[in-house]
Amino acid sequence: MKKIFLSIAVLTVIACNKKESSENSSETKKTEVVDTAKEDAFLGEPFNAEEKVKLINLVSQMQNFDSVVAVVEAKVTEVCQAKGCWMKVELPNGEFMRVTFKDYGIFMPKNLAGQIVRMNGVAKKEETDVETLKHFAEDAGKSEEEIAQITEPKMDYKFIASGVKLMD
Repeated sequence: MKKIFLSIAVLTVIACNKKESSENSSETKKTEVVDTAKEDAFLGEPFNAEEKVKLINLVSQMQNFDSVVAVVEAKVTEVCQAKGCWMKVELPNGEFMRVTFKDYGIFMPKNLAGQIVRMNGVAKKEETDVETLKHFAEDAGKSEEEIAQITEPKMDYKFIASGVKLMD
């Protein structure tokens, strides 16, 4: 029964999309835009944004545990320019933490660098392989020369966010 219902739903969506695209063929496809100026802009799973851990405390906890579940506030320094599927944030120790999103379920606005976010998720420190580092460099728009210089894995701070609140 579930298979039949799912099949009907899929066919209905396909039919509606075909009809809509033929009716609006001269129109540009509209995509949802997140207004980063809104203080209450929130992406992903809901969480209590008021219960946050200071980044300095998170970094020290990551030295003692394999992973740390936390809500943290940080300044975004870089966002994936291909899809918005990752970002980097500043850490108080002068390093950066790469933020990815649970189940590839959130895409950040590409113009978010310089803004403050509050995130809920799991932080850890682990090795990133060369192939992944090169992929991130490509996403960031690095030159061929810069990508070619990536030859060794790197220990990185990572945060897998299930929810993000845009703070400014």
